[in-house]
Amino acid sequence: MPDDHDATDKALELLVYGPLGFALYLRDTAPSFVKLFVARGRSVVDEQRKSVGGQLGQARAVGEFATNHGGPHVTRIVTDGITRVREQAETAINALNTLLGNPTGTAPPATGPVRDTASPPPATGAAGNGRHLAIPDYDELSASQVVEHLDGLSRAELDAIRAYETEHRARNTVLGKIEQLNHPVA
Repeated sequence: MPDDHDATDKALELLVYGPLGFALYLRDTAPSFVKLFVARGRSVVDEQRKSVGGQLGQARAVGEFATNHGGPHVTRIVTDGITRVREQAETAINALNTLLGNPTGTAPPATGPVRDTASPPPATGAAGNGRHLAIPDYDELSASQVVEHLDGLSRAELDAIRAYETEHRARNTVLGKIEQLNHPVA
C-alpha cells in the first residue's frame, strides 16, 4: 500500500501543487517581468530613435549644404566650361577662316554662329524679343528676390516678366506670385 500512497502524492504534486505553485510564482513575479520587458523595449526603441534622428539630421545638413553651395558651384563650373569651349570654338573657326582664305573672320555660310544653348540670354534690361523688364539684373536674382520686386508693377510689366520667366527658367514661385498679383483674392 505504500506504493499507492507515493503514487497519489506524486500525482498531487505533479498535477495540483506544481501548477498551483507555478501560477502563484507567476502572479508574484509577472509585474516585475513585465516592467523589465517594457524597460528593455523602451530602451531599444529610444536608441533606434536617436540613431535615426542623428542620421536624418546629418542627411538634412548634407542636403542643405549641397543645395546652398553645390548648385551655384556646379552652375559656375558649367558656365566657365561653356565659356572656354566657346572661346576655343571661336579660335578654331578664326583659324579655319584664315586657312580657307576668308581673312574677314566671318564664318563660312555653311556654319552658323557658335551659340550657347545651355543658358538663356541675359535679361538685364531687354528680354530677348524686345520687351523691357522692369526689374534690373533680372537673371541675377533668385526667385525670392524677384518676388520682392513684383509688388507695385503694372499689369503690362508683370505680363512681360511672366512671358520671359515662362520662356526661360519657369520658376513656380515667381509665376505664382505674378498670378496672385494679377488675380487678387477679395
